[in-house]
Amino acid sequence: MTKENLVKYCENREFDRITVVVRDIFREIANLQTVFEILPDDVRIRTEKTDPGLRLPYGGTEYTEKSVSYYFANTELHIVQPVKGVTLYQKYLDRFGEGICCVREHMEEAGFCELDKELTEKGISIPQRCEGAEGKAFWADLSDELGILYEACTGTATPVAPERRRKERIAQVNITTADVQKTMEKVTDLLHIGPWEVGRQCNKVVDNPAFRVNGELKDVEFSFLLAILPCGNLEWEIIQPEKGPLVYNSFLEHRGTGFHHVLQEVQQKKWEEELQRFENNGIQLACRGTLGVVDWCYMDTEKELGFYLELRTDAKMEKLPDGYVQYFYPE
Repeated sequence: MTKENLVKYCENREFDRITVVVRDIFREIANLQTVFEILPDDVRIRTEKTDPGLRLPYGGTEYTEKSVSYYFANTELHIVQPVKGVTLYQKYLDRFGEGICCVREHMEEAGFCELDKELTEKGISIPQRCEGAEGKAFWADLSDELGILYEACTGTATPVAPERRRKERIAQVNITTADVQKTMEKVTDLLHIGPWEVGRQCNKVVDNPAFRVNGELKDVEFSFLLAILPCGNLEWEIIQPEKGPLVYNSFLEHRGTGFHHVLQEVQQKKWEEELQRFENNGIQLACRGTLGVVDWCYMDTEKELGFYLELRTDAKMEKLPDGYVQYFYPE
C-alpha cells in the first residue's frame, strides 16, 4: 500500500484484545491486582465441549484453557493458561515462555476474508481457526517472522457493561527487535499497519533520563530507535535498542523479536501519585525520561506479569524536540 492508502486503511481499525499467555493464571491474577489494583471476572474454562468450533493446529480434538479478561477503556487484556491439548498458545508458551503473545483485530467479513487470503498467498501459516454462532476467527503464526501471533475475528462483539471497563487506556503495544527497519517492513507488508514515524530517543532529546544500574537509577548514555503510529484504537510501536543499559536488551537476548510491553496512559495531574502507588506496592521503576512535555517510564513488572508496563502522561505534544525524527516509512 502507498502511504496515503495506509493512512486511510488504519484510521478506524479495532484491536479489541491483547492476549498474555501464562503457566499459572491464579498467580497472574494476584500479580495484576498488585500492578493495576483491579479484580477480574470469574476464570473461564474453555474445552472442546464448551467451545467446539476451535480447530486445533497440530492434531487431536481435546483441549482445555483457563482464561480471564480485564477491560480497559479501549481494549481487553486477555490472560490465557493452556492446560491440555496442543493449542497454538501452548506451542507459543513452549517456545517463548510467558508474556504478551497475540493481538486480535475485529474486522468486517470482507476484510477478514481478504487478510486470510493475502497471508496464505504470502506463505504465512494459519494453523488455528474457530467458527461458531458468534462469528469466525483465525490465528496467523508470525513466530518466525515477528515473534508474535495475530488473531483476526469477525462477527458481533459481545457487549461489555460500562462498569466493567476501567477509565484508563492501554494506549500502545510494543514490538522490540534488533532491526527496526526490517520489522517495520514486515509488519507493514503482512498486516498493513503504517505509515511509521521513526525517531531516536537519546540524551540529546530526552530530559532527565535515568536507568536502573546495579539497583540505582542513573543518568547514563543511551539511545534507541523508535517507530510509532496511531492505528485505530491502539498505538503500535517498534523499538530497536542501540546503546545503554536498556530494558530491551535482555528480552532480545533470551527471547528475540516479539511483544515487549504495553503502555498505560496516566493523567498528568495524577503522575506522581501513580508512581508513588507502584513504589508502595514494591514495584521498581526501571527507567524514566521526559520527551518534550510528555513524561514516560517503565515499571519493572516482567517477573510479575511476563512483560513490562510503560506509563506515559496524557500531555499533548505540540512539537517534537529537534533531532528526534529520523525518517518516515513508507516515504
